[in-house]
Amino acid sequence: MASPLTRWYDALAAGDLASAAENLTEDTVLHVPGRSTNTGTYTGRDAVLGFVGHAAEVTGGTLQLTVHRVLDDGEWGVALATYRATRPDRDRPLENNLAHVARLRDGRIAESWLHSRDQYEVDEFWGEPAEEVAR
Repeated sequence: MASPLTRWYDALAAGDLASAAENLTEDTVLHVPGRSTNTGTYTGRDAVLGFVGHAAEVTGGTLQLTVHRVLDDGEWGVALATYRATRPDRDRPLENNLAHVARLRDGRIAESWLHSRDQYEVDEFWGEPAEEVAR
């Protein structure tokens, strides 16, 4: 049986968010490092899918992932990938390597951490987060 990480990336590549969602637990958590507009912790299936949808929208659908290897022992998985994207408001395209580390539960992705080769390049591409307003 294929790893939930393999099924996740295959569904994303096919543009099938419904199938991608089936590989996430309902209470899944995604940790995105850095200091950009997409940085943060996304809790729940809808939040993680929102993260993916926002990335596709901002890049005009140019975000592409090439998965090189998936390692999975049933409890933990790691996907090694390269991702590329362009944005109409950026001069330079993004190309970076990614290690997607996932804790698995019941054949689904329960918690994930994304680790990019060059976090500075990633932050520059996605842009500075908006200033928080004091309340």
